[in-house]
Amino acid sequence: MRQARSIKPTSQTRIFGLALAFAACFSLSPTHAQTLQPQPTPESTVIRPADAAPWSKSPLADDILYQVMPIAWRDSDHDPASPDAHARADADPFRDGDFRGMSAAIPYLSTLGVTGIWSTPVFPSPAYHGYQHAEADRVNPAFGTESQFLDFNRAAHAANLRVFIDLVAYGINRDSDLCRDATTNPASPFAGFIAIKDAAKGTPFGYEYNMCTGQRVRFAFFDLRNAGPRDLVTRWSLKWLDPRDQLGNPDRAAAVDGYRLDHVWARYPDGPDGWGYNIDTFWKPWKQALRAARPDVITFAEQAKWETYGTDLHPAHDATFAKPFLFAAREAIRTSSAAALHTAVESAISAILASPATDEPARTFLVTLGDHDVDRLAPAVNATTPRTAPRLKAAAGVLLTQPFPPVIYFGDELGMLGAAGKFGSDANDIPRREPFKWNAVDSFPMTNYLARHAEASARRYSKDHDGKSVEEQLNVKGSLLETYRSLIKLRRETPALRRGGYRALESSDPRVWACLRATTDQSVLVAVRLSTAVTPPGAAPAAITLPPGLTIDRELTISDPPLALSTVTPITAGHAAQIDLEPGQTRVFLLKGAPATH
Repeated sequence: MRQARSIKPTSQTRIFGLALAFAACFSLSPTHAQTLQPQPTPESTVIRPADAAPWSKSPLADDILYQVMPIAWRDSDHDPASPDAHARADADPFRDGDFRGMSAAIPYLSTLGVTGIWSTPVFPSPAYHGYQHAEADRVNPAFGTESQFLDFNRAAHAANLRVFIDLVAYGINRDSDLCRDATTNPASPFAGFIAIKDAAKGTPFGYEYNMCTGQRVRFAFFDLRNAGPRDLVTRWSLKWLDPRDQLGNPDRAAAVDGYRLDHVWARYPDGPDGWGYNIDTFWKPWKQALRAARPDVITFAEQAKWETYGTDLHPAHDATFAKPFLFAAREAIRTSSAAALHTAVESAISAILASPATDEPARTFLVTLGDHDVDRLAPAVNATTPRTAPRLKAAAGVLLTQPFPPVIYFGDELGMLGAAGKFGSDANDIPRREPFKWNAVDSFPMTNYLARHAEASARRYSKDHDGKSVEEQLNVKGSLLETYRSLIKLRRETPALRRGGYRALESSDPRVWACLRATTDQSVLVAVRLSTAVTPPGAAPAAITLPPGLTIDRELTISDPPLALSTVTPITAGHAAQIDLEPGQTRVFLLKGAPATH
């Protein structure tokens, strides 16, 4: 969790990820005369046949994750059908989301089609968002009981959903029992666990800030140079990976599948030896201990340095976030620039090829276009009016056809709004994290946690009957939610989209992002119209140039609105296909034929 900032890709190197059997097809050709798409440069690099697309080997390659914030996701306490509804409602005046609400939301996630859920922290914390939490071997009682959390894990796994939870591993809330004992009791078993910046005063090293309730959150770093806190964090992590039933037997269905790690450094830049918070002496041994218990554990890290792809963390983690891509792709979608979007993808491919991790399993990036630390996607791409709304469909097309595993931030599939406020506390981010809109009208099971802060509540972006709810979009043809559902289904059913290489394709329209995605067994053409402008009557469709030897077999997408087959012209001698695209529309075509070898 951190304050977002605008970041632009630092590398302009053009690097194309290619699949095994199509290396010759994907060789960079000097015949690219048009300037509408990124042009190859002398520094261009092609993945050789023995390398294939590295992200295809990641254990996350087939995943589509969905991020939730428990307090904002779904409430259960105010369920009128519950026999103890009144008592539970009295104890929960803000309709906070909870574990039973998370369990009740699983059918929606199955309907959406995602493969896993990433939850922000579920541990005790005075902050509404759950970060800067206390001991991570217990759950936040505001969300429910440990038994209810394990029940959620079981229900998720029964629905074939993987579960990942957020962990702040480098420190602990200063008002936690552990921290108070460690800093005030000389005989404490936790003595030496806390980083002390002023030995004379015994002041912990850390930070503090104002909460939306007017109280202060204080956070202390662990002194991870000492074995005690390292072992403690490892034990906490193992508890949720390897829970036991009452007889002491492993209860795998109740386990989490891994962790998202908050604010991760390869080497922390402050304190003596970075307080031991570094890749070699903390993260690698931590991950090794987890793998000893759960060889299939997955960890993905939010790099502290958002201007990078975080590949310096890959020696210990399976994935990092493509933060530079997030900001570059948003800007490319906002400005309808296919060239900028190609540059963003190629920058990410360049970075993954340079990852220092060489051991198995292969590393990857997680691609997001929104999360809890940045403004909502809709205002970021200027898609807040009916005329500009198609940009959100274009964004869905980009997210779900680009090479790396995608993550959907809760509510983005509905077009929810929100941008950072200026409230002088952690309430600043509440507008980015408003309650998920289950209903057209604010009511159960929607949460109302933001009522803790009167100003954020009064200025909320969500309105009744604003069209941005599950109730108003589910099974409604042409809705943004249905666009996400169809594209998620397509990605899950199309190996080339999940594991294929990538090549930018020329388009006669600079506002159409077109690319070739290919595995050894399948090639597909992706075309996304980034523009919201209506095509003038009689105007020629975008002409997209395919590599020699490939032709269109059939369309894989269900066009919205349905388009006749005649809207895709036959491939000409120049290997160009003219494809009609509505504003924001994505069309994906299965290709046939063998690529030319020249």
